[in-house]
Amino acid sequence: MSDKTINQLIEALAQGAPDVERLQSTLATAFKQSNENPYWTYYEFDLQNSPFVHGEYRRGKTGNKALLSLMPVVDTPVNENDLALERWGEVQNFRINPRIPPEGTDTFIYRIDNAQVSFQLTHTSRRLRSVVLEWGVIQSEG
Repeated sequence: MSDKTINQLIEALAQGAPDVERLQSTLATAFKQSNENPYWTYYEFDLQNSPFVHGEYRRGKTGNKALLSLMPVVDTPVNENDLALERWGEVQNFRINPRIPPEGTDTFIYRIDNAQVSFQLTHTSRRLRSVVLEWGVIQSEG
């Protein structure tokens, strides 16, 4: 997976259904079930040779709801300029959270194929803090 850019990886993840097998193959890792309740099954995974180091996946037990959260490698930070967010088109929503230490965050939300994709950046340094893909959600108006 080392030859894929972050944008190529996000695009590949967003395309198609949020099936465990497809996501594991795209991420080149195995998911390990970590928890379960009547509504969700939770998985965790670690990544190697990737701009992301860790992730969590939540699969709804009914319908086609799913959430995939990716945490970037801390040692080699990814900055906003590395993401070229304009490639995803118009921002669907934007959220500011000044309470997340140390400097607050800005989250840009896009619609990419069947997924809602959120890029959370630190407010001042503009470093990528997380990427979250959600399937089966209704896009909220911003």
